[in-house]
Amino acid sequence: MASATGILWLSIALGTSYLWILPREKTLVRAGWKTIPVLLLSIYALLVGAHPLLVAALALGALGDLSLAFEGERAFIGGVAAFLSAHVAYVLFLISIADPWIAFAAPWRIVAGGLVAALTLGVLVRIWRPAGRLALPICLYVLLFMGLVWLTLGLPNPLVFVGASLFMLSDLVLTMRKYWNSPDHPLDGAAAYVVWVTYYAAQVILTVTLSPY
Repeated sequence: MASATGILWLSIALGTSYLWILPREKTLVRAGWKTIPVLLLSIYALLVGAHPLLVAALALGALGDLSLAFEGERAFIGGVAAFLSAHVAYVLFLISIADPWIAFAAPWRIVAGGLVAALTLGVLVRIWRPAGRLALPICLYVLLFMGLVWLTLGLPNPLVFVGASLFMLSDLVLTMRKYWNSPDHPLDGAAAYVVWVTYYAAQVILTVTLSPY
């Protein structure tokens, strides 16, 4: 357990320090720095005996990080495919542990689910035309993600929902950066930090809160 805790803290240290290298040129060193934090989370989950689907979801997320560390449509599609597989693993895992009755047990859970749906559909409508031929696959991807977030409302610990929501927010901001704003938009640089902070924080929260299941 001590070694697992050490790996968790190493992941957090590297994930936080990635903010320093994030604005630099996209090199192999930067790609590795981006990939290792979530890869370490998957190792932590494995060491503490977490469900294999959680371990797989984190490992696939690390693969997605590696792909998205590079430029180009092929790298983007590869990253989307890896994260799609990660989301499928998360969904299958959550289906096995979520309780639908909990999702309707408190008003805030119902309101939160509605807000997630409204935000998701709003972004999809906005990026549908700019996304072109990728609009339908992206739509299916985002709707799957929305289902993932909804499933976390069926767990007692609200932090799982917080983690999933941050994860989805990072993806929505990434999508908007790709199909909504131009690379020279004044907020594009800040958006890159938002994507990483929300994404990595989400993976840490999901790792810690879901590992006991």
